[in-house]
Amino acid sequence: MKKKNNTQKVCSCGRIITDPKNKTGFCPNCQKDINCIFAGVGAIGILVVAKKYGPQFAKNAINLAKNLKK
Repeated sequence: MKKKNNTQKVCSCGRIITDPKNKTGFCPNCQKDINCIFAGVGAIGILVVAKKYGPQFAKNAINLAKNLKK
């Protein structure tokens, strides 16, 4: 399958993207799926970091508040 125009891009699902402002090269449906995947991975990363460093951060914040009162 040959492209009709050099400015057209082909999405991984096979759709031809004719919008010149589309910088990602994905169609709207694929872009939505990719955004959902990255949002899920980011949320899991935040939860892992919060679980690992959360208690230590809370302990230091309480100690800091006690020292500021003195």
